[in-house]
Parts: sequence; C-alpha cells; structure tokens
Amino acid sequence: MKRILLLITFFLSTYLGYSQLGISNTQTPAQLVQNTLLGAGVTVSNITFNGSAANANVPRDQVGMFTNGATTNIGIDSGVILSTGKSIVAIGPNNTGSASNVTANLAAASTGDADLASIASANISTKCVLEFDFISVGQDLSFNFVFASEEYLEFVNAGFNDAFGFFLSGPGIAGPYTNGAINIARVPNTTIPISIDNVNSGSNAAYYVNNGTGTTPAANPTIQYDGFTVVIPAISTIQCGQQYHIKLAIANVADNGWDSAVFLQANSFNVQPVQLPDDYLVSTQNAPCSGDPIELCTGLASTIPHQWSVFDTTLNTFVPIPGATNTCYSVTVAGTYMVTAYPYGPSCPSSDSVVVEFFPEPNLAQPVTIYSCNNIFDFSSNYNTVLNGLSGTDYPINFFPTLLDATNFTTNIIPTTNWSAYTANSGDMVYVRVDDDISGNQCVKIFSFSLITDTSLCSIDIVQPSDLYVNDDLSNDGLAVFDLTQQTPIVIQNLTNPSNYTVTYYTSQFNADNNINPITNLTNFPNTFNPQ
Repeated sequence: MKRILLLITFFLSTYLGYSQLGISNTQTPAQLVQNTLLGAGVTVSNITFNGSAANANVPRDQVGMFTNGATTNIGIDSGVILSTGKSIVAIGPNNTGSASNVTANLAAASTGDADLASIASANISTKCVLEFDFISVGQDLSFNFVFASEEYLEFVNAGFNDAFGFFLSGPGIAGPYTNGAINIARVPNTTIPISIDNVNSGSNAAYYVNNGTGTTPAANPTIQYDGFTVVIPAISTIQCGQQYHIKLAIANVADNGWDSAVFLQANSFNVQPVQLPDDYLVSTQNAPCSGDPIELCTGLASTIPHQWSVFDTTLNTFVPIPGATNTCYSVTVAGTYMVTAYPYGPSCPSSDSVVVEFFPEPNLAQPVTIYSCNNIFDFSSNYNTVLNGLSGTDYPINFFPTLLDATNFTTNIIPTTNWSAYTANSGDMVYVRVDDDISGNQCVKIFSFSLITDTSLCSIDIVQPSDLYVNDDLSNDGLAVFDLTQQTPIVIQNLTNPSNYTVTYYTSQFNADNNINPITNLTNFPNTFNPQ
C-alpha cells in the first residue's frame, strides 16, 4: 500500500504542471483560415480542402482549432491543426505509442498527392491538404508551426514515414513541386525539409521535443504524439501586391497507422506591414496624460512616402492631415489615427490605425502671486487655491524652488515648516507639482507663482475708522445687527494698491494678533454686548 501511495503522489505532482490540449471541429477549413490562421497584411481567396472548394466549406475531422496550448508543452497557445487522421487524436495524455483514428471513408476519400509522394518516395494513403491563394502588402511572409507524430522515434530512418510540406508558388518562385512551388517547411537556416528522419533526438536535436513513448504518461500528459518539433517559422520572400498560392499538406504514407499532425499558430500567417503601437486607452491605463503629446512612428525610412489621417466621425471616414507626411506624427487631440505608407512602391500601400485617448485633466486652479514686505513669504494658501476643492489625497501637492526639482521630484520645500515662512528674494519663483493618483498613469501637472517683495506692506497707511452706531430696536436691550463692511473702504482709502490687501474683522485683539476666529457674517453681525 505504501508503494501505491507513493506512485500516486509522484504522478499528481508531475501532472499538475500541464493541462490537456483542446480540439474543436465545429468550424470549416475556410473559416479556420480566415478567422484563426490569418494575420496582418494578407488577403486570401480560393480556399480548398483536399482539392475541393466544397470540402473547405463544411467542418472536417482532420482540420480543427486547437486551444489551451499555453498550458501544455506544445509551445503554441492556439491555432489550426491539420492531421493525417481525426484531429482529436492530439488530445493528451500520451497513453499509447501508436495512436491513430482513420475511418474507412476518410482513407478512401483522401488518397494521393504528387508533392507529398515526392517527399516520401512512397504512396500517399490519407492526406489533409489545405490550399488557398493570397495577396500580401509586404515582402516577408511568415507563419509559425509545430510538426508532431506518433511515428517518433520508432520509424526514424525506417525507409518511409509520414510526409508533410508547405508548398509555396507564385511570381519569382521556382521549385521542383507542382506549379514550380518550393517547400518552406524547412529546418531553420537550411534547405533541409522537416521530417521524422531529419528532426529527431539524433538529427537537428535542438528542434526536437521528446514527448515519451506512450508507456510513461506521467512524463507526457499534454498531447498524444510521441514527439514533435519546437515552434519553427516558415518564411519566404514574396512580391508585394502579387498573387501567390500555398498548399499546407500532411499525409499518412503507405499505411493509416501512427497519426501525425501540424499545428499552425493563430494569426501568424502574415507579412510585416506598417505596424503602429497598441491603442492608448484610459481603460487600460496606458493613455497619455492630458497635455502630453504622444508620438506615433512607423519605424520606416524617412525616404518612404507617408500620409497620416484622422477619423472624422461626421464624415465617417479617415481624412488626410495636411502636411502630416513624415515617419512620425505627434498627437495632441484624442481620436483614431491611421498612417498609409508605401515601402514597396505606389501600387502597394500598407496601413495601420491606432486609437488615442488622454486622461482627463483634473479641475485644478492656477496659484496666485504671494507678496511680502520683508522677503519672508507665506504661500501656504496656494495649497488650497491649486486644489480648487479636490482632495489632497487624490492629488498630492508639493512645492519646489526650481522647475527641474519639480520635474524630477527633488529638493522639495518642506511643508508646514517653510510654506508659511519661506525666505526668498523678490521675483523668485516657486513651482507647484500636483501628482494625479487617480489616473494610475503617473500624470503630473506643474504650476508656478511669483514671490514679490513690497516694503510698503510693512508700513501700511491705513485710516482709523470711526465707531459704528445703529438705533436700537423696540426691545431697547442694546443689541442690534451691524454691517461691518462699511468700514473696509475707509480703512484702505490711502493705500496705493488696495487690491493687494485683505481686511478681516475680529471680536478681540488677541484673535486679530493671532489670525484666529475671524468674523464671517460681516454684513449681518449681531453684537453680543454694548458697546463692543
């Protein structure tokens, strides 16, 4: 019993690292090409399966969509699978060394292919051939794939084994296959076609993944096939704007046992057209801050013609931006922008678009100039002035002696200690940095205000106002309501710049000296004793 428990514990601890592959056969081959395989810069037409357009428009057991690959050791998260038998064979774990699922009808309906036969040097018994025409807006075609087979490793150099290839034909291509096609399913940086004989534990082993023999499922729970390649790119140089044909083909050879498959990465059948960055969105918190321009660039040479456009919501179309013909364009207004470039000549334009949003600017206010008579300044009031009713927690404020300090957040003026007694020269500037903690994108707003010394403030020529009198009411109790604002113009009538001064009223000398408890209801102040 102890021995059994130990085996179960080991099996689970290994198995939990991966999950099974998912296979779906609900989409037709044509749908899988258009919706899953196809990437940027390519348009396709004339899709066929095993030589028939009708076959491409009904679901096929040999062609499916695979998912959940990121939780396996296959190296590709999702895409299209082409199989010599039913594609569901790919689902792990690897619990047999010779898995196959080829029905009699399937075998009878899919025999013979000249290109695969020339690779295998033997008869093709069951084939899975997906073909289509395509036109690209670039010159460098590529897509990623993994070749897998149950024939590993038993049939390495056994005389024949399952065959597959990606046969590309079109302008400028001259090869030994049908219509002058070449096979681009090759070992990287070589002309060697990928096969069980050419990629295995002893040949080009760097591109081979050993997935077990089917007798040790604890070591290979993710997919059924005994071995497969690492992710390999199929690449070729093509002519922009010209029509090409590609045949993605795999087949059993001589018999219908020991299935093989090709995994094609989703959206990887593409060329490299103009490619702008991902959308700048507030919802994903990668939008630029309000007032900060974002520069969009194609990365192409400055000699290549460009035209930038912006989407007009009224006209429901993109409208060229006058003069925007450089490789980069600086965006200051939210919108959807598109660039069209011509890296391969005027007959082959390449375009991409991007949405740009900006974080909204908080409703902050400009700080005011601070005056002093003796070069000691109290600018603490600018804290609330700038916040303009917003929360200091959401928008932390700091003061700095230079713009560089404010930008880099260095040498800030210590709050409370120096805000109310800051020594400076007349004309010096203070810079206010407000950090937007709401946006999540570290948006910063910087203001500035001046410090002005006015020695006249130290000897204010104010006028002593006369006492205020009002008639008592019928109660004759000595209490009434006074309008104190009558005294203000009298007090400041001799001042040169009255707007530079603030007059406040208090009920005691102590309160006035310490600037506490000022009277707020100046126009409707009731005295509490008589006289007061």
